[in-house]
Amino acid sequence: MNKLPVVLGHQVEQQVAFVGPFGVGKTTALRAISDVPVVNTDVVSAEAIGHRTLQQSGKTTTTVGLDYGEWRFPDGKVVALIGVPGQDRFDAMWDALLPRSSAIVLWIYGDRDPIRLECRKWLQALAQRKAVARLAVAVTRVPDGQEQQVLDSVRELVTRFHPLAPVLSADPREPADVLQAVTMALVTPYTALQA
Repeated sequence: MNKLPVVLGHQVEQQVAFVGPFGVGKTTALRAISDVPVVNTDVVSAEAIGHRTLQQSGKTTTTVGLDYGEWRFPDGKVVALIGVPGQDRFDAMWDALLPRSSAIVLWIYGDRDPIRLECRKWLQALAQRKAVARLAVAVTRVPDGQEQQVLDSVRELVTRFHPLAPVLSADPREPADVLQAVTMALVTPYTALQA
């Protein structure tokens, strides 16, 4: 009789957290690259019901706990992918999940006027939690013809918090874009985020 091997604990090498504002595409990005079915804690969102832009995009749910998926490097090493809620009222999940992460991908809207304010809020939240030494910032929904201007503006701010963090334009629906953001976050040299 063949016995199954006993495996205790989870066999992941690293954990990458996707953070950012409500509706930016964190769950979508996680689903785009996960090699396993994504586990999520989505519920109907009162915020989406009253938010016209989100209604038009079809966004009707929000993550209240976490999203979980996995991605495997070609050499077989497993990376846990964690999506955290984007609303301040769920910041207890930020406290629990961000400090444990090997790297962070911060997703930011590129088509909102207060882009720098929103980005600063998230960078400060990360710095306050001493959550990350590896970071990549993925800017999505960049208006046509404004990519360089938007990325330069975000990069100028990000440099104040993490001088080595890459800033890139990325579509959370595109696996290649998401993988680029994840791998860039994982290879960013360690540095302490400044508050």
